[in-house]
Amino acid sequence: MTKQDDNKIKKLEKENELLRIKVAYLEKLEALAQEKKKLQTKTKR
Repeated sequence: MTKQDDNKIKKLEKENELLRIKVAYLEKLEALAQEKKKLQTKTKR
């Protein structure tokens, strides 16, 4: 493996880590939104 390949891999690993964080954040946000929706439908009754 060349130095250039090594740098590409490191860059992709960093990008991958950021994307994992973003996905986790969005999943949490979606879960919170669903929870809020549940609460709103309960209080309307």
